[in-house]
Amino acid sequence: MRVRMVLAAMLIPLAAGCSGTEPAAQACGPPPEPGVTSADGWLGRIDAEPETVSVYMDDGRGQVVQRRADEQQPTASANKVVPLAAYARAVAAGELDPQERVPVAEWERWYLPGTDGGAHEQALARLGGETVTLDQLVSAMIRESDNAAPDYLRERLGDQALIDAAAVGGWDGFRPSSKLGEIIRLLEPGGDEWDTARRYAGDPAYRADIRSRPLPAPEAQSRWAETTATASARQLASMHRAIADGSFGAGADVARAQLEWQQPPPGYEAIGFKGGTYPGVLADAMYVRAADGTVATAVLLDHPMPLDVWAEAMPTLSQQAVLVGAMTDPEIARRLACAV
Repeated sequence: MRVRMVLAAMLIPLAAGCSGTEPAAQACGPPPEPGVTSADGWLGRIDAEPETVSVYMDDGRGQVVQRRADEQQPTASANKVVPLAAYARAVAAGELDPQERVPVAEWERWYLPGTDGGAHEQALARLGGETVTLDQLVSAMIRESDNAAPDYLRERLGDQALIDAAAVGGWDGFRPSSKLGEIIRLLEPGGDEWDTARRYAGDPAYRADIRSRPLPAPEAQSRWAETTATASARQLASMHRAIADGSFGAGADVARAQLEWQQPPPGYEAIGFKGGTYPGVLADAMYVRAADGTVATAVLLDHPMPLDVWAEAMPTLSQQAVLVGAMTDPEIARRLACAV
């Protein structure tokens, strides 16, 4: 099954492996040829790239497959699960009304055109109108991966709300980041990212100046991506598991309603997903819920990818088939264990 990838700011328009159940050596055989356009190719790439690909998969039934699970890697939009979690807690606490009407113009103060692969325009086409509900704005952050929404939420909720939500989800030491601030730093190096993001939102002249600046060459974008917000595969998996199994507490159902918008694999009740990409970066984090309450989680982080390989991977996003397969099919889980 191919899970739809929701892109994060796709700017270019101009340690040892182990598993909870080690595969028998004779059961593995030679790895597939590395590639990025098929699930088999990705299994080969995972095997061939032990220094760049982080993997964590827990099938919820006792098998864990992992490699470099605690290494920090750029996450692009995969880290939007944290502002989602903070929003969900605030709704559960009665601090935010999901039906509040938000003017699109207010949302767009945090929007930098041409830097998100068309996500914002796609969200507006789906939602329509001059205002949206707060819940619809959050849905744009998850479905289309709109980059303005997480900064809008950060401004309203405050950094501590994000830090607390991450901690409740098992992600200790979370540091809030700004999608807008990261991209402004690409165009105008220096300065505090959150300060420049807030200046952009509040100063029309500065906003017009930043919007007039051309994006640098793809190679510069790839180098910049290496300096953006990071997480480990285990941290992302912990957030998704806490939301999926309810251990996150109040607001878990609100977050699940946003993450579980796609059709689950046959035999499963739901699939939740948040992925992202920057030039040279792929990140996927997901879970599936079975009728008996079993939750499986899977995360893959790949960086740095040569830009030609990254561009080849984007149309198919076949790594997602590996993750879904590993969570739902013991044979794919075995093959993934062989690859790490």
